[in-house]
Amino acid sequence: MAHSWLLLSAAVLVSCSGCTEAPVEHTVRKVASEDVADTTANPVESARQLAAQTRESFETRLEAGLAEMDDEMERLHEKGRALKDDAKSRWNKKMVELEAKRKVASEKLNELRKSTGEAWEHLEKGAQSAWDDVRKAVQDAAEEF
Repeated sequence: MAHSWLLLSAAVLVSCSGCTEAPVEHTVRKVASEDVADTTANPVESARQLAAQTRESFETRLEAGLAEMDDEMERLHEKGRALKDDAKSRWNKKMVELEAKRKVASEKLNELRKSTGEAWEHLEKGAQSAWDDVRKAVQDAAEEF
């Protein structure tokens, strides 16, 4: 038994002895000052371009979402014309709330368009919140009526 243990240990040691990685070759390369200038300027410009694309994408999505909400609100207005009595009263109240939320979302989008830098990041959250609020209100109204 001890002999088997010894053989097994020896086999493990032999098989693991070749498991080390070859050393990495390091080479020294001269870098021109123009290369350094490019690498420091490009990341900043790249980050600026990415931020602009992100902003444009968010604004475009919000604009499209608000247009869809306008279409859905128009359909709700059509449904509301046929309602009577208590249902009509609830519908009118819901539409006033919905229009107010839609207005807030539109105002947030306009603020977002005018904002710059860090203000944009703060306003983005407010615009997203307003968008979520109006979307939920439209969904609730559509389910109710």
